[in-house]
Amino acid sequence: MSHTIAGIDLGSHSVKFSLMEAGFRQSRIIGAFAEPLLPPATPEQTLSERQGEALRRGLERLPQESTVYVTMPGELLTMRILDLPFADPRKIDQVVGYELEGQIVHALADVVFDHSLLRVPGPEGAAVLAVAARIDDVGGLLAELGTHEVDPRALYAAPLVYQALLDDDLATEGTVPACRVILDIGHLRTNVCVVQGAEAISARTILRGGAALTAAIAEAYSCDEAMAEDIKLTRGLLASAVRPASNGDELRIDAALKEALRPLLRDVRQTLASVRARVRTPMESILLTGGTATLPGLGEYLEEELGMPASIWAGRQSEEAPGVDEEPPQVERDTRFAVASAAAWAGSRGTKQIDLRRGPFVYKASLSLLRQKAAHIGALAAAVVLCVTIDTAMTLNRLRGEREQLETQLKSQTTELFGQPNLDGRAVATLLRQSFKDEMAPIPKATAYDLLGEISRKAPPNEDIKLDIIELEIRPKKVTLRGTVGSAAAVDQLQDKLKTIECFQGDNTISKGSIKTVSGEVKDFTMTIASKC
Repeated sequence: MSHTIAGIDLGSHSVKFSLMEAGFRQSRIIGAFAEPLLPPATPEQTLSERQGEALRRGLERLPQESTVYVTMPGELLTMRILDLPFADPRKIDQVVGYELEGQIVHALADVVFDHSLLRVPGPEGAAVLAVAARIDDVGGLLAELGTHEVDPRALYAAPLVYQALLDDDLATEGTVPACRVILDIGHLRTNVCVVQGAEAISARTILRGGAALTAAIAEAYSCDEAMAEDIKLTRGLLASAVRPASNGDELRIDAALKEALRPLLRDVRQTLASVRARVRTPMESILLTGGTATLPGLGEYLEEELGMPASIWAGRQSEEAPGVDEEPPQVERDTRFAVASAAAWAGSRGTKQIDLRRGPFVYKASLSLLRQKAAHIGALAAAVVLCVTIDTAMTLNRLRGEREQLETQLKSQTTELFGQPNLDGRAVATLLRQSFKDEMAPIPKATAYDLLGEISRKAPPNEDIKLDIIELEIRPKKVTLRGTVGSAAAVDQLQDKLKTIECFQGDNTISKGSIKTVSGEVKDFTMTIASKC
């Protein structure tokens, strides 16, 4: 039973939608489209109002009962890495808010925040990535979405959500994976996300993007924005050693674009330098995405400026990931849909993501989908109950057979021990624990080892007699002892001591054999004991 998931990216140039069909065993992208923002109808029309119009048009194209996941722009977020001296998740949950409050300008009561524990520890212990947003900003965004009858299941942090698109198989066992830099250059903003393996460890939103390049071309050619945009799309080029400019027009465009990119590159370098100082892990590549990522020569130019290979990244899930179908050929594989696709993948997988639907904005599930699928859910529930009933009946039948086997064994054993069958477990246990004084006692009162210990303890000390045991044989009901002593009286003294042993008590239980003189005063003797144990 599959359902549709829609990831939505509220961009400044267009609103992007990525559609996914999520099933029990597998999920797959089924479509992606963008609704462009129309030019302002009036000078007073705000960006959010234009986004709302594009969102309304896009929602009309979504299937009914779609589950929506939305991302929150990075300029409305505050992201910090907190170093804590402990790694207990419960303790981190208790203190992360107070640690975060000391590093942001807003009071803790004025923000909603979420955090994730990074896999690679910090210098003091645990490293925690925390994200906060003003309550007014989160509430305003959700209210705007609510006017279009959209209640998103989650509100992800856009600069961090890219990790949902990556596989965690780049590091060999026991090693720390290298870092990759995702550079999403949009219309008015650029997201910089540094991922280690498949985990985002740092992110930043820079308020500069493709619009700045268009403005630079418009200034260089003294033309309007529409013509400058056309020049950028049709003739734009960033010259490099790999792709040099071939004529004066390309040199002119190249100079304008590089001048416009200089502030962006400065901020990117600062971000990467701060990450290197903290993580000290090499950065192996740059993944370019966003509407400006396809600008000719951009990858080669960034390789020269940032010192690492750069490549275009379509922002889709790797083919090697288990349980994931490849995208159908008809799906638009466009660099613009990285954020929207990441939101959809994060929602379908259910993995840990920074979600700002916290506190007063926590998501309250709707029962409309359950009502729609009530018949299917009821049939599945009945099938589960039937399976449980059958399994229980089979288990009881098996236990009944085992009980009969145990009762048969108990009858046989009790008949052998006590002369008659006894199925009372407590009575049998009592009989086994009681003191056996009769000849038929099934459990001996004392073992050979116990008798050896008693003989050793009861024997007179060497200060009283000179005793040397040459042979000691302990058998059921009989103990034979042979040794040497210093005098015949010592044999009587030894006999008196052994009679104090419980198993040797009674009349005529110990009989002495002949006493022979070996040499001098040394006497050889034998002693036979009738044991009751």
